[in-house]
Amino acid sequence: MSVNLPEVLPLAPFYREMVWGGRRLEKLFGKNLPPNVSIGESFELSGYAQRESIVAQGPLAGIKLTQLIDKYGSELLGDVPSNGTKGGLPLLIKLLDACKDLSIQVHPDDIYAKKNKLNDRGKMEAWFVLHSTEGRVAYGLKNGVGPKEFRFAVNTDSVEEVIRFFPVKRGDIIFSPPGTVHALCEGVVIYEVQQSSDLTFRIHDYNRPGLDGKPRELHLERAMDVIDFTADLPSPQHWSTLTDATENGCTLVDCEHFRTDYFCDLNRRHEVGNCFEALTVVDGSARLSSSDGEYVLSAGSTAFLKPGTQLSIETVEVSFEYIISAALSHE
Repeated sequence: MSVNLPEVLPLAPFYREMVWGGRRLEKLFGKNLPPNVSIGESFELSGYAQRESIVAQGPLAGIKLTQLIDKYGSELLGDVPSNGTKGGLPLLIKLLDACKDLSIQVHPDDIYAKKNKLNDRGKMEAWFVLHSTEGRVAYGLKNGVGPKEFRFAVNTDSVEEVIRFFPVKRGDIIFSPPGTVHALCEGVVIYEVQQSSDLTFRIHDYNRPGLDGKPRELHLERAMDVIDFTADLPSPQHWSTLTDATENGCTLVDCEHFRTDYFCDLNRRHEVGNCFEALTVVDGSARLSSSDGEYVLSAGSTAFLKPGTQLSIETVEVSFEYIISAALSHE
């Protein structure tokens, strides 16, 4: 029997074990994590191969987003088609729990990925800090660090001395375009929106073994190809200090691949544009109502929103916060 595509699709995530992960997604958001595993990433909205999120409620419950793309195509995605890479969906949304420092790393852009036949998109990303226990992030290079100085620091095991580190707190936003040397560090939990890609070039990983007990691969020459040594990066900012911030929220990032908006304590009507969107509740709980149904999302939960959906968003508790991210047509 054919099922009409619902306007709102609450999602269940894919959980990824990582050497730097932990169990805080269980404590902070009530995630039903697999037992005795250090979970670093919760793929909240994902069509990435082998890491797909699935529909959690409604008539399509249990179906992977990749299966829905195959069946519904542009009715599901709108003006942003799949480009046939591993990404499927052009947008990927995660929650990350860094119980240890992540590797010092950098991501390529689409041009480099295509030129080098890497079979994936480039990776532009942004972080919204949800929790920080005196945590920090690595973000960009210190003034005066060029290719020669950087390579010397890597070869002498002093790379952390040429990188900028910033303390972060809940509500801080960090935008990381391709070419940015960066790392999420111990004590920080984030909401991440990114291009759907897994292209990461590790530069430094503290000589630690991976989950298989072997050292994780480093990619210094690839990294040197793509690092932007001329980037003039701002310090991380709290959302309330951004240009368009009001007491009810603001636009966190508006870049060539996605737009991300933050809202707090704001009951509102929302109209989805010509491409799909994703809504993640990051505090409290919200009731999402459309013409074909009603769902309640708790903190840490994400829903896929069909193009053209007319949505009512209401608080269920005293207060709530949520983030809406949309892919932008760039392919």
